[in-house]
Amino acid sequence: MIKVTAKCIEKADKETGAVCYARSYIEPEGTKCIQTRSISRESDYSNGSFFRYSSDNGKTWSDWQEKKSEEHSVMYGNDEMTKSSTEEIWNPVHGHFVSVEFTRYFLEGHKEAYRIFWSTGENSFFDHQYIAIRYPGDEKPRSVELIRHEDPDAPDFDPDYPRNPEFLRKNIGFINTPVVLPDGDIAVPVGATVSVGCRIAGIDVDTVFPSCPDICRCVIVARGRFDKEKGIYDFGFSNPVILGDLRSSRGIDEPQIAYLNSGRILLVMRGSNVSMASWNTRIEKGTPGFKWYSYSDDGGKTFTQPEPWHFDDGEVIYSSATYSRFIRLKKSGKLYWIGNITDHTVYGNFPRYPLQIVEVDEATGAAMKDSLTVIDTRREGETERIQLSNFEILEDRETGILEVTLCKLGQFDERSPFFGESWQYDIEVN
Repeated sequence: MIKVTAKCIEKADKETGAVCYARSYIEPEGTKCIQTRSISRESDYSNGSFFRYSSDNGKTWSDWQEKKSEEHSVMYGNDEMTKSSTEEIWNPVHGHFVSVEFTRYFLEGHKEAYRIFWSTGENSFFDHQYIAIRYPGDEKPRSVELIRHEDPDAPDFDPDYPRNPEFLRKNIGFINTPVVLPDGDIAVPVGATVSVGCRIAGIDVDTVFPSCPDICRCVIVARGRFDKEKGIYDFGFSNPVILGDLRSSRGIDEPQIAYLNSGRILLVMRGSNVSMASWNTRIEKGTPGFKWYSYSDDGGKTFTQPEPWHFDDGEVIYSSATYSRFIRLKKSGKLYWIGNITDHTVYGNFPRYPLQIVEVDEATGAAMKDSLTVIDTRREGETERIQLSNFEILEDRETGILEVTLCKLGQFDERSPFFGESWQYDIEVN
């Protein structure tokens, strides 16, 4: 049985923008935690971030501190590089936290780069993934390592040569959360470009994704083995998981990874059925929109080709092009998935409601339909473009309650998407 209690934690304010809260623990055990308050007034961009600490599991907090601008955005002439990171995952075998740090380098700044990208489909920004390792008691990671899935000899970022094409245009990858495997290895999905994935796989890209393969994504899973002497992970890479542009116009993105008790490694990914003339998309009208899945039964060396994710009774899962997450609860050991499940009318990025939680079958990776529970959906007075999709999650160590926080983007005015309330959902799973 799953019980959800919802509450508004901050009212909407057009001048402030969208406010999202996130809480995470900073030690492998105990109640020390950090809470962030992030503000957005633009799509895919942070306009400010604040943080505070608690030693008693959030009962009392320190004063808010503003994150320094150079920690999340640095200018190089007219260019701009932003930085962000996933939550830290504890690796009990090697005694450290791992996370993915993510950089995005914008040519001529984020506003101009996004304008060019969406209007023409040209590469105007470049993403890279790093694995960060932090030990208990340290404030910052001891190691931050670029994941080089395409060219192991390509250079890292050099602030004295920021537009180096050997860095910008190689080893491109999107931010994705890693998982720690039972032997202490880590697995992290890399959001590579379709063109790179096809080249690695020996596939003629024009046969599967001729429309916009240099900006759309496929997935390569990196499995890292920790080298104690070097203090870094050495990576091997899976076959590319590629979805053709007649099935998903924007490829597959935001892959979520989970290790099942059966030993299977599961990927669940967002696709899109949107038609975009500026990107030369080929998708036919009426093509359904799904969450897609792939799996590996050989430790992440090879993954199956993507197919629509489904419930354990075989019913497919329709879903908009939205973010999702897995979480394995320490209290019960069970694995759950949270995301948007819609009906067959889904188109592109919408609708982004309802938000649902479902248990995952440990043998197959299918969603267990009898456990499907609505966390929240569109309410009276809210627009059809409300977004219940960009959320944060945490399992409370004292209560076992699962906390989900989000800002309801587009809640009251479709023309002002960054105007909405911040909500918290406390989910009890018995």
